[in-house]
Amino acid sequence: MKRGSCGMRVSVVGLGKLGLCTAACFASKGHQVIGVEKNLEYVHALKNKQAPIDEEGLPELLEQAWGNLEITTDINIATLHSDITLIIVPTPSDSDGRFTNRFINAVLEEIAPAIRSKDTYHIINVVSTVMPGSSDQQFIPFIESLTGKQVNEEFGFAYNPEFIALGTVIKNFMNPDMVLIGASDSRTADFIKHLYETTIDNQPHYNVMTLVNAEITKLSLNCYVTMKISFANELASICERVNGADIDVVTQAVGTDSRVGRKYLSGGLGFAGPCFPRDNIAFQAFAEEFGSEARIGKQVVAINHNVVDRIMNIVRERISPRGKVSILGLSYKPGTHIIEESQSIQLAKKLLDSGYKVVLSDPKALPFATKVFGEAVEYKLNPYECVAEAAGVIIMTNWPEFTQLDWNRVSELMLTDAVLMDSWRMLKDKQLKNVQYIALGLGRIEQEKLKTY
Repeated sequence: MKRGSCGMRVSVVGLGKLGLCTAACFASKGHQVIGVEKNLEYVHALKNKQAPIDEEGLPELLEQAWGNLEITTDINIATLHSDITLIIVPTPSDSDGRFTNRFINAVLEEIAPAIRSKDTYHIINVVSTVMPGSSDQQFIPFIESLTGKQVNEEFGFAYNPEFIALGTVIKNFMNPDMVLIGASDSRTADFIKHLYETTIDNQPHYNVMTLVNAEITKLSLNCYVTMKISFANELASICERVNGADIDVVTQAVGTDSRVGRKYLSGGLGFAGPCFPRDNIAFQAFAEEFGSEARIGKQVVAINHNVVDRIMNIVRERISPRGKVSILGLSYKPGTHIIEESQSIQLAKKLLDSGYKVVLSDPKALPFATKVFGEAVEYKLNPYECVAEAAGVIIMTNWPEFTQLDWNRVSELMLTDAVLMDSWRMLKDKQLKNVQYIALGLGRIEQEKLKTY
């Protein structure tokens, strides 16, 4: 097996968005990485030095990584030829909202023979998000029973989740605010810390703690972020009712206080995607398991659901049923095609249920929207075609491409006196004609200043 001569020996099980980017980041900095994947299409693409997933900067990163990156379907060989195995596989939500560990357990079962046969200390590092208590109560006893070895004596165990966002995975990974390391022992923690120190580009804070504390930290941090999002959205809904109020002015001031911070404090759409919504539900299930209640979390989710209802109420007030409504932006955030829990998709469903004709446009997500709506809506990659003859246009995802459109042309293509709703106030400084411009989060007087003729 041809391997590089420098760096630490790492195996990564699961080459999805996070797994492949993680493997590529480590390999690009000289670590010897074996990536394990069972999706044969992914394996074929990677062995032909092609990126099988769409992620900003990944093709360029892989060009730097190929010399130290090997791809295989053989988890046994990968484990035998590495000193640490990162497990980055899905942990789907169960019917009660708790994360299930069946894929992690399946990996542990597969790597057990290799760990049992090794006479060197091997570290198992779970990166996937799990329920608090999983490492101590499930994973460690399971691997001990499979290998006959003892944790901290013959192998180490870690929980080391990442805090990344789709579309900026590589940037987030290489420049983290902090690195969270839950470890069974100091030897394991030191190994992982050194792995990051020799890979990432900045100097973050390293939070080293017990396994269960790291598991709680991962969930609670994500839930706190969604609380900021929902607070800003609730504040935006209040500002809309107050003469002269401007959500951007308020949140800019609030965010300058070091106790708060500016990140995720922008009145707009709610949170969505594959992590934030389910993390909130899982945190509530975790609290209930121990006889407590995540009361703030329940309100965060309720406020998040209300955002689409607010927009829908404006549509009903301003646009006649059976009118054409165009939605610009379907992905849950710019830079990705992911529509999981997307509020744009939720809005489109409500519009259809209310009898409106719906046309959708998005730079990346249209192929995935077709799997949701089929022929019930129209799809237009060209946004100008999307807005033609529309009684209402709603900017949902704040794609930079939308600010670059010729909005005078857009207004001319729309019906006379049509409604243009801007969820992120992207156009509030533009001079628009012949449309009713509504920017979410602005009070009546501020809206009047933007009134178009």
